[in-house]
Amino acid sequence: MHGLDPSQGSVLPDTSFTLPRLQGDNLDEHFYRIGTAAAEPWLSLSKEFAGTDLPPRPDNWEIQSGWTKYYHQEDGSSYFEHVESLEEEEMLCFDVETMPKYHPFAVMATAASKNAWYAWISPWLLGQSTETRHLIPIGNPSVPRIIVGHNVSYDRGRILEEFNLNGTQNRFIDTMALHIAVKGISSHQRPAWMKYRKNKEIAAQRHEEAILAIEGFVQRLGEALCDREIAPEDAERLRALRVQMEESLPQLRDALPPPLPSLVSGDNADSLDDSEPSKRWEDLTSVNSLADVAKLHCNIDVDKEIRNDFMTSIPSEIRDSIHTYLDYCANDVFVTHSIFSKVLPAFLDRCPSPVTFAGVLTMGSSFLTVNESWDAYLRDAERTYKNLDLSIKNRLLELAEQAKTLADTEEWKNDPWLSQLDWTPKAPRKIKGVGAEVSSVVFWHEPLKLILSYRYYRWRKRYNLLYRHYLRRLFRLPHRHLCGIVDFSPTGLCKQQTSTRSSHSSSSFLLTGTRCSIIRLMDGTTYVEVRLLVYQPLRQRQ
Repeated sequence: MHGLDPSQGSVLPDTSFTLPRLQGDNLDEHFYRIGTAAAEPWLSLSKEFAGTDLPPRPDNWEIQSGWTKYYHQEDGSSYFEHVESLEEEEMLCFDVETMPKYHPFAVMATAASKNAWYAWISPWLLGQSTETRHLIPIGNPSVPRIIVGHNVSYDRGRILEEFNLNGTQNRFIDTMALHIAVKGISSHQRPAWMKYRKNKEIAAQRHEEAILAIEGFVQRLGEALCDREIAPEDAERLRALRVQMEESLPQLRDALPPPLPSLVSGDNADSLDDSEPSKRWEDLTSVNSLADVAKLHCNIDVDKEIRNDFMTSIPSEIRDSIHTYLDYCANDVFVTHSIFSKVLPAFLDRCPSPVTFAGVLTMGSSFLTVNESWDAYLRDAERTYKNLDLSIKNRLLELAEQAKTLADTEEWKNDPWLSQLDWTPKAPRKIKGVGAEVSSVVFWHEPLKLILSYRYYRWRKRYNLLYRHYLRRLFRLPHRHLCGIVDFSPTGLCKQQTSTRSSHSSSSFLLTGTRCSIIRLMDGTTYVEVRLLVYQPLRQRQ
């Protein structure tokens, strides 16, 4: 059949093997049982921790290096003690803070269990040590333990026991990964979601402004009613209007801001959830940041502005306000646990097989063994990537140049690939006062950071020379290609005045934008046309 000779085929060796004993009556039971064996006891610990409320956060933090444990009694009292690790805990919600400008190691961390709160402070941050490489001890690596965090792999890299080649019984559960599995967003949805959120924020701002305007109007009505010169009938009408507006204010405050017109038009206005027809798909998902996930699942507003301090501040500044930063870190732990309590049941509902949960645990506890040659491997890999990328770009450039030569002979029609492209030439147009044809136009909007220290009408020649030098660097063209500059004069634009304060002399000029065009004359000569978009003389006020 089909002209094939079976005798010419290769004979594979016998690869038969003994199948393991079936765990159950069928394959479903088999995989469920082996998945349960791999997922326990961490699955049971996760369910228990998701259904547990955290104890109250400490009101004050004891500033000492290492771990400090904070107890909360049933009568409302509390106390703390220094501990070496969190060895007795089996369920933890964990978060670390780093100062990347100095080193990648943690400077502080907080954790919470169902029994207590914990805080860890690096000796380096407190000025007790010049060594930056301080890892956070968790406890006995042989004790089964779950550690919950948002993007928890970042936190895991700062834990001491995780660098043990023998492995640990710690299992890490990432609330970001659970959110992605339950209500995640794809990359092509992100721009639409970001635009929707921005418009929603604008609508909320307008709603707040409307409330403030009504409150101000009510206040002015009250002031007008105090005027004795007002007529009685006008006073009665104003009083009724004031009562009506005061009664409507609570309803207006509780009401959601109305959506902008652009949010309810088009095909994108359809809901993805039939049970909630008033909701759009943008309301049912979010990006992966802690603040956005907390807002989606728990309706918690998280202020992450303080995080920038760890990027820009010096250690002494963090140390002076360390209570504030520990509160910030502890709040992230509280929010992460709130998210975990929501997304874990949803994840187990969507993915009920214990095999899936066991896979999540296994992927979260893996590690890559390296030695001293790792840095060299990274450098070699980066260099190889750049070389291959450059060779691909050069090859594509060569192919483009070869295809360009086929335009006049129309040989491209015989090529199965090039014939599918659009070879229709663009209609040339005349340039006013030049008699040239535009072969291509390049728009360049990036501000020019170039100050010309001469008046253009007094130093026109110097002006052109400076600009030609800049264009040579911009387009990497030899000087002969810039022998003539068409329509270069900024006549009229220099008449614009500005009162902007500047440290430059009164004869300085700032170019903030241009439009550049490549001009090819009929005789084949190439020029660069420069048109100034903004040209303002800066004058220093006395």
